Amino acid sequence: MTIVSSEWPDGDAVGEFTWRISVFTADNRPVPLAGRSQTHEAALHDMVVKARAYMAQEPGTFIDRTALHVNRNYVQVQGIIDPELSVDDIVARITAAYDAEAAADAERERRRREIDAIPTLSPTPAGSVREAWHDIEAWLTVNTDYAADNRVPPQELRGTDGWPDELVEFLTLYSGAPYRLLPLNALLTVEQIHDARRSMVKVWAGLAAEEPEMVDANASAHPAGTPAYSFIDEYIPFAGLDGYFWFVDTRPGPMHGCVTEYSRDSSDEDGPKWVSISAMLTDLADSLAGETVFDRMWLSSVTDGEIDWRIRR
Repeated sequence: MTIVSSEWPDGDAVGEFTWRISVFTADNRPVPLAGRSQTHEAALHDMVVKARAYMAQEPGTFIDRTALHVNRNYVQVQGIIDPELSVDDIVARITAAYDAEAAADAERERRRREIDAIPTLSPTPAGSVREAWHDIEAWLTVNTDYAADNRVPPQELRGTDGWPDELVEFLTLYSGAPYRLLPLNALLTVEQIHDARRSMVKVWAGLAAEEPEMVDANASAHPAGTPAYSFIDEYIPFAGLDGYFWFVDTRPGPMHGCVTEYSRDSSDEDGPKWVSISAMLTDLADSLAGETVFDRMWLSSVTDGEIDWRIRR
């Protein structure tokens, strides 16, 4: 019987476990083969048998890489084109790959719960922007080697009237810092701050006009540090990338000037991270110098003279 490539099982296929295996031709083109089986173990066996039967009937060569799904659980394995390996050998490799993926998922969930248990707001109090920046700059000088095009250029502080003093001071200092000084975000120039702020406020104003029930029209009247569940004019982003920002909240109240994260997935609902720019910089300086965790989850390292951030394990 000729085996035909298909993304979906045949109409007469039966079984609780739907599977699809893709073998790859010499030009890296995936060839999907699908089916159903009564048990998970049978699904692994049946897919390997079908894949090898397909390759046996087709001329040409195949790459030693196989992608497969069983009830939407995905892994990749090698060895299916090796004649020295039996069907049971390949099934054992697939089982090991699923076990490894399950262990990785469990570890990611453990780390997520561990991170979620840490308070979002750092206990570090406000301090000196200049002193913290001096420590950061000293660390950068000793440990990194940033080319000019990887640094924030000198800038004029036009349009910063009314901004928190710590933010303005920070903007005067970080010229020459690496763009990616912070995890997941790039430092913004004053011009980029204005552009990002206008763009985000416009997006949310449009959403408020289309779906007013989705946006709190009084968010600007709430005290600083209160989630707006949107991006309001009182937010001044100083670092950002791909729809994520760290911003200073300029609304009045005890948390005036606090640093909060905005994400395109959950807006600002997690609340403030630091009480001020100086508190953030103090934590950053301590983290770099002491090789300790920054912002609950991030550890720094230096690769080829540049900062690299990774989630702690």
